[in-house]
Amino acid sequence: MTNKSAAVCEAKIMFRHLKPFPVIDANSNYKIATGHFLESSNQIIDAIACFGKLFSPIVNDMRQNVQSIANKYQQNETLFMYLEDLILKDKDGGTIPFNGVTNNLLWLKRAFEMMEQFFTNMLEDETCSEQVKPHLRKAYEQCLMPYHRVLGQTVFQLLHLYLPTRSSLLGTPETNADNLKMLEEFLVPLRANLDHINEFYSEHDLHRNDKA
Repeated sequence: MTNKSAAVCEAKIMFRHLKPFPVIDANSNYKIATGHFLESSNQIIDAIACFGKLFSPIVNDMRQNVQSIANKYQQNETLFMYLEDLILKDKDGGTIPFNGVTNNLLWLKRAFEMMEQFFTNMLEDETCSEQVKPHLRKAYEQCLMPYHRVLGQTVFQLLHLYLPTRSSLLGTPETNADNLKMLEEFLVPLRANLDHINEFYSEHDLHRNDKA
C-alpha cells in the first residue's frame, strides 16, 4: 500500500531534473548560448511528452524545430555559438529565408510561450484545482491560436481534453511544494529567453503572422 501511494504522489515532471535555460548577461555577450538553449529545449520537450501519447504531434513538431536548429548549429559550432548569430547567418543572397531555421525558432518560441503561460497559470491558481485544462486552453488562445488555421485549432481542442491532472503533472498538494518552487525558478530564465528572442526578432523584422 505504501509503495502504491508513493507512486501516485510522484509527479510526472520533476523540475529539479531539468537544465534551466541559459542566463543572458555580459558573460554571454548578452546573447543566448545555442548549445545550452538546445539542451534545455530538449529536456523540457521530453517533460511535455509525459502529457500523453495523444500529444505526440505537438511534441514531434517541437522536436523537429529543435533538430533543425541543431543541424544548423552543428555545421559550425564556433560560428553559431550564439543563437542570434545563427539566425542572422541563415541567409541566402543577403536575405533571411523564412522557411529555414528562422521559422523553426519562431514556432518553437511560440510553443514555449504557450507552455510557460500554462505553467504560470497553474502557479497563479490559488484554488490548486486538479483540472488544468482551462489553464492550457487560455495559454493556447493567447500564444498559438492566432497562428493556427481552423484545423489546427480543432486538433488542439481535442488534445487538451486528455490533459493529465495537476497532481499527476506536479505532484499532490502534500508533496509538491519543492517541485512548485523549482518550477517557479525554472520559468524565470525561460521567460527571459523568450522575451530576448522576441526583442531580437522585432529588431530585425523577423516576426511573421502566417498561419499553419
